[in-house]
Amino acid sequence: MSSKENFLEVQKGTIALLGFDLFGESRKMWLRPYRAVNVFGIATLFPFILAAVLHNIKNVMMMADAMVALLITILGLFKFSMILYLRKDFKGLIDRFRLVMANESRQGEEYAEIIRTANNQDQRVCSIFRTCFLIAWALNSVLPFVRMGLSYWLTGHYEPELPFPCLFPWDIHILRNYAMSFVFCAFASTGVVLPAVSLDTIFCSFTSNLCAFFKIAQYKVLRFKGSTLGESQTTLNRVFALYQTSLDMCSELNQCYQPIICAQFFISSLQLCMLGYLFSITFAQTEGVYYASFIATIIIQAYIYCYCGENLKTESASFEWAIYDSPWHDSLGAGGASAAICRSLLISMMRAHRGFRITGYFFEANMEAFSSIVRTAMSYITMLRSFS
Repeated sequence: MSSKENFLEVQKGTIALLGFDLFGESRKMWLRPYRAVNVFGIATLFPFILAAVLHNIKNVMMMADAMVALLITILGLFKFSMILYLRKDFKGLIDRFRLVMANESRQGEEYAEIIRTANNQDQRVCSIFRTCFLIAWALNSVLPFVRMGLSYWLTGHYEPELPFPCLFPWDIHILRNYAMSFVFCAFASTGVVLPAVSLDTIFCSFTSNLCAFFKIAQYKVLRFKGSTLGESQTTLNRVFALYQTSLDMCSELNQCYQPIICAQFFISSLQLCMLGYLFSITFAQTEGVYYASFIATIIIQAYIYCYCGENLKTESASFEWAIYDSPWHDSLGAGGASAAICRSLLISMMRAHRGFRITGYFFEANMEAFSSIVRTAMSYITMLRSFS
């Protein structure tokens, strides 16, 4: 079984639905733009959602509901535009990952197993992440019927509702207009789901494989001692080359994802404020389940970036301890070659001590940032519940 057999398998399907092919040999990567009609649909829906926000500006609950939809739309369109803008960078990174995986797998079955395990774990996480988003999309499509059904049951009449709060220039009380508007909103909402799932899971896969490369470098440095000092130095040079290549790929990945992470955390913070307010009001109602699942989806998105950033920082910094645990003390004999080996190890330890940090320009994506987000969100919701 190939060590790269499962590399980006989940992402291939989701990003293909947007018309992209980042995995083939063709230089034209956006082969089927017509498949992104759902993204163009959500862009068309944007003015109607904005109109709903402005129309309900005096009704705080309805305005907050519309604002959440507006923020979701903005984030979905931004992520799609970033896929379009960074497609060549992603293609280059994918090719580099494949090359490094192939090179390392050829050097030993234990290295191939490390890469294979990383990809299998990554694909399981990405599948769960995709499922969470699909459930959120399904709940968003079903919620209008739940609201209308409860309203009719409690009051004997109902107002037509849509997956996204929209203010259309036509009357949605007419069944034909409502059916058309509902189908349009439900279909357009996939234009938010697909870019989010594609970008977030690609990041997860890239960082998972980078962690595998750092583990291989650690494993190799623990066994670098050869039969001669020259052989040991040659082995070390290859290990340092792998570590440096991994760091370079980390820098390239971080450069691509910095604006995405910054936008994700900024918009998610605003969404959590709005959803926290809506959840505190509908806590004991059926709608509260929907808002709770929505909050969970946003937190999972933040968790993906923070967890992957934390893992990458830990694995890149662990190279320092791998060097310390290596047989460096066997190279302390006399001679220039021995001194060169010890000097190389010392310099590498100093660099590895810093590790690598995934950032969103002015903050670091790690578990400390995630804990801060969750604590703040829970405190905010608890405070609002105490006032209700």
